[in-house]
Amino acid sequence: MSGGNVSAGARADWRSAVSGWMGDDERRLSILKAIVAFSVVSTTLHYTHNFVAIDRYPADLVPGPVTQVAIIVSWPLFTAIGLYGYRLYSERRYSTAHVCLLVYSMLGITTVGHFLDGSPDIAAFWYGTIFTDFLAGTALVVFTAASALVVRPKDGGLDAGDRVG
Repeated sequence: MSGGNVSAGARADWRSAVSGWMGDDERRLSILKAIVAFSVVSTTLHYTHNFVAIDRYPADLVPGPVTQVAIIVSWPLFTAIGLYGYRLYSERRYSTAHVCLLVYSMLGITTVGHFLDGSPDIAAFWYGTIFTDFLAGTALVVFTAASALVVRPKDGGLDAGDRVG
């Protein structure tokens, strides 16, 4: 490597390592299904609790009613984008699916933003959902990056029948 650039050999090594556990369509789809399901359950629990028990979360940066409106808008919208991304992935429309999955990952990753405003006064279970949301969002980013290494658009076009290899 020179100048911070990754050599073609290093990229090939990474692609080879990732393709071992992400090598076939069914395996990737099963992994993605598990991550998306985990994320939907975690964010449903967290965002519902955040909405209902808004007074238990710090509100110095963003007032509670603003947070509640944001939840009503963002959770269904981001979840729909994530589910659409899963559907696109199942149809092997990888390029667009990757974008949707990365957008959806932000729903989980941003929950740690609660700590910018202090620590919520909530039971350990609900506190844990902040971390499971973050874990799910991070897992989606890792999955999407790994997937991007092993799938390639066919004929060079976006979603023109993306294929592995």
